[in-house]
Amino acid sequence: MVAVGCATALAAVLLTSVETGAAQAVGSSAVSVEPTATPGASPSGSVPSAASPLPSLPPTSVPTPSGTAPASILAPAKPAATPVRVPDRVDRAWPAHPPWDACPRPVWPGTPASGEPGDGRRVLFVGDSLTRESRVLTARALRAHGWTPTFRCWGSRRLDWGIAQVARARQLDQLPGVVVIALGTNDISWVDEATTARRVDALLDRLGPRRQVLWVDLHLTRSAWLDARAARFNAMLRDQARHRPNLTIVGWHRVAAAHRIRGWDGIHYGPSGYRLRAKVVSAAVDAVARSAR
Repeated sequence: MVAVGCATALAAVLLTSVETGAAQAVGSSAVSVEPTATPGASPSGSVPSAASPLPSLPPTSVPTPSGTAPASILAPAKPAATPVRVPDRVDRAWPAHPPWDACPRPVWPGTPASGEPGDGRRVLFVGDSLTRESRVLTARALRAHGWTPTFRCWGSRRLDWGIAQVARARQLDQLPGVVVIALGTNDISWVDEATTARRVDALLDRLGPRRQVLWVDLHLTRSAWLDARAARFNAMLRDQARHRPNLTIVGWHRVAAAHRIRGWDGIHYGPSGYRLRAKVVSAAVDAVARSAR
């Protein structure tokens, strides 16, 4: 019995020694093995725990083109602005269908012309049949130079009618800074010279000193008596210009005489006469614009 107990005890000791050695061998092997480095692993080789934050990767930079992109690329294109057209204004008191000796209704254009030397400035014409017959040619020449003309013209009209037209234009707020007067032919034929002189004075007073006024003088070839009265009328205009600095006399008589322009009835011209008249008057308006600068 003693022998059996000793044997059992010895076997238990040997079994314990074997287990302990195996355990030490396994522990020694685990310490001596170098862990294989893996991306994202800690330097000690330990696996991060759930409590430890995962290491973050550096931000990836996206290459961008050098310089600043044009605004047309960065911002959506805006639709092109539609120009606003201001409607024209007409004088409703003028006949919609005027008689043959009258100009069409005076039109105050909503959109001024552009160009030099007018720069969109407006000019008002007040005249008789001579203005009516040269109106289209004069307007074309003025618009080509940046002027915006309005015409109030009626055949056989005199200075008292012109005074009323200036008042009407002022009432409509259509009295611009430049006004061309082409009246007097019918006055010297039918009105005494004293009354004519007073009406010239009254018309210029209505226009005032701050407006540039051009007056087209008279050229007639009808009779010696009428030619003499036209000469005295032109002299009266020149006298007015001496004490009215804003008044310019357009020397139509001198130019027409130099070109031998004669009216078929002593008053009204043919096509060449009206072409020349339109050229002279439009050039005078241009000269006023240049001198005002």
